[in-house]
Order: sequence, then C-alpha cells, then structure tokens
Amino acid sequence: MKKPSCPDEMTIRHQFDCLCQMALKGEAVNYYKHMAFLNDHEVMFSELSEAEQQQMTHFDTYDEENIHFPVLGYDIEVKDMLLAV
Repeated sequence: MKKPSCPDEMTIRHQFDCLCQMALKGEAVNYYKHMAFLNDHEVMFSELSEAEQQQMTHFDTYDEENIHFPVLGYDIEVKDMLLAV
C-alpha cells in the first residue's frame, strides 16, 4: 500500500476506519441482543415435558379414511374400520 499523497487523504482513511469499526460494533451488539432474545423465547423439543409435547400434537383426519353409509336418508360416517367391515 502506498503512502497517502496529502494529509487530508490520511484523515479520510482514519474517518472511514472509525466508521467501519463503529458499524461492526453495532452489528455485534445487535447480534448478541438477538441471541439473548432467542434464548429467552425458544426451547428445544427435547427439553419439553411430556405434557407440553402432548399439547402440541395434532392428528390430521381425512374423509378418504372413513366409510360412509346411507341410512334412512342420512349419511352416517364410520371412522373405525373394524365397525365398518
């Protein structure tokens, strides 16, 4: 790297260096704040109790799995295959 040709160029380089350092420090602060937020609000599934895991469970039901019988003008839906056979 060559030497700056005038003192103003060196001043500009120092100002730019200072600006870059301030920007990186600000980003680091934002990163650590974000990681602290995630630590407070997120939990791994392996750390959940059995009761908490059960609250999050959902089973999808599909009409194709059920058998429909017409009885006296009503459509009766049977969800248990053993009853339908």
